[in-house]
Amino acid sequence: MQGKNICVSLGRKDILHDVNFKADPGHVTAIIGPNGSGKSTLLKALAGEIASTGTVTLNGHDISELKPWQLAAKRGVLPQSTSVAFPFKVHEIVRLGLANGLAAQDDGSVTTALAHVDLAGFEQRSYQTLSGGEQQRVQLARVMTQVWQAQRADHPSWLLLDEPVASLDIAHQFTVLGIASDFAAQGGGVVVVMHDLNLTALFADCVYVMSQGTVWGSGTPSNTLTDDLMQQVYGINLPIGMVPTGPLPFVLPQAMHKCIEA
Repeated sequence: MQGKNICVSLGRKDILHDVNFKADPGHVTAIIGPNGSGKSTLLKALAGEIASTGTVTLNGHDISELKPWQLAAKRGVLPQSTSVAFPFKVHEIVRLGLANGLAAQDDGSVTTALAHVDLAGFEQRSYQTLSGGEQQRVQLARVMTQVWQAQRADHPSWLLLDEPVASLDIAHQFTVLGIASDFAAQGGGVVVVMHDLNLTALFADCVYVMSQGTVWGSGTPSNTLTDDLMQQVYGINLPIGMVPTGPLPFVLPQAMHKCIEA
């Protein structure tokens, strides 16, 4: 996936300014930055969901030349939030991700997708009765059924995730980002908008740092999550890797990751 000179304007306001972006299959590419920096707008432009100038290519194809069903077959998009006005059951929401006539069938992918996001047995629950975090995981299950195979015969599939862990507890944050990592490990591509810098450092292979509608830096987490760049982008003194002092406890997800590996 590649974007060249992407510009987006809403009314008279310029949101993105000549943004260049590249994500490789087999990798998790994170987009970070302060609120209002253009992260979600960039993701929507990459997904072909909003009008933009410049070019966006997906698996070598200009997305402006693809029909909606062709785009849907190549990438699944998880927005920050999704409003559902009708009293759907959970399984009905997830089955919206099925394509090519499979919506009328029950091939087991709905049940499997729900189990992947730790919602086994939720098929008959009313979507409106779920917590915000549960609804977010249902929507992820829907996206997973849309692009079930990370690598197809002729091209990789893509997951575009906008703050997928924002409303989740720490255990389910690991569940969701583990799904993203597994998808990439199987040959798919993942682009994810993140706010948690610790989780970004832990799961991302490549990081784009945005501010004021432009990219201020990109590279590996080690190269981008630096004292100077965080100071410039977030405007606060944020020493990277410094262990806090004093009696207050602190939680590092990296420690949990090491325990899992051991």
